[in-house]
This record gives sequence, C-alpha cells and structure tokens, in this order.
Amino acid sequence: MNIQRLGIYGGTFDPIHTGHLVIARGVVEYCALDRLLFVPSARPPHKRGQAFAPPDDRYRMTQLAAWHDPRFEVSDTEINRPGLSYTVDTLEALRGTYGAACVFHLVIGADSLLEIDTWHAPDRVFELATVVTVPRPGKDLTGLDPRWRDRVVALKLPEIDISSTDIRRRAGAGLPIGHLVPEEVADYIEERGLYR
Repeated sequence: MNIQRLGIYGGTFDPIHTGHLVIARGVVEYCALDRLLFVPSARPPHKRGQAFAPPDDRYRMTQLAAWHDPRFEVSDTEINRPGLSYTVDTLEALRGTYGAACVFHLVIGADSLLEIDTWHAPDRVFELATVVTVPRPGKDLTGLDPRWRDRVVALKLPEIDISSTDIRRRAGAGLPIGHLVPEEVADYIEERGLYR
C-alpha cells in the first residue's frame, strides 16, 4: 500500500490501553490517514528516573492491542535505537523510510504539547510533521506559546480518563484491568507478571 498520510503516535504505552486506541481511531478518521504507526519509546527523556516495563514487553503489548485494526502498525524504531528517544530523531528516521512525499501527522496529548518548549528541537518537529493534539483531562491549550498554537490541529475527541499509572497500580494489587485494556493485553500482563 502506498502510504501518503501517516499518523505517528508515540508514547511509553506502559501499558497501552483502551483510551489510546479510541484516540488513534479518532485521529485516523478525522485526519483521513492511510495508516497510524504506534511508536513505543525505549527511554523517554522527559521521564528519566521512572521505572517502566521492559521495552520489549511494551512493544509486544502495543502489537497485541493494534492487530485488530488493519490501519494500525507498530514500529520498533525507538526500541532498537540506542540512547534517549527524541521525537525529532524518530521523525527523521521515519522520513527516510516513508519518503519526502508522505505527510506525517504527529499525535500528542495536550499535556505533552504544553511541554513542547522543553523538547529537543521542537521547531524541527513542526517542520517534519503536522502536530495533532487530543484532549487530556484537566488540560487546555490556553497556556500554549502562541507560536505553536497556530500550527496545531486540535481535535475535539472525547476526554478519556484512563491512566496507565492506575492500570499498573491495579495490576500490581491483583485487581481486574480487563475493562481498561484489550483482553490480549490483560492476558499478557497476567502471564508475564508485569507490574507485580
């Protein structure tokens, strides 16, 4: 398939949950994308010092969550790259894979967008991709630097108040999580003893 419009949705996905999938479907439909690429991060620079499930487990959970929708793919670009996972480096690498004609749509939550001034090379991020933001509970874009605000596509998707932190806590306490993550992901977490 010739992919002309590609969504790029990065994150720790620790674990990926139903909210991520609802957002992904909304972005694909609203932005008329050919494909959406989930990109689990190996070592996110803005979350240094936090413990994560191993990258291979997060990558596998993302695959399990994405396989139901043929418009979704999962990339190991950041998992396989040494060092910190900078979005700009990922976009540059994907540009080499998909070519100059492919239009990138980078999906980020409103919470991350409000911190974009702290990102590595944010101007280059905006050169490489159309930045698409989605609501996050309790976050609005009124505090966003005006130089970014006019360059962002803000989608009016429902705010989904599901937290990976809460899922990890629940899994660690042996509480059910099947209503928060796809069944295959819940099974994988249980089988691997993640977050215990």
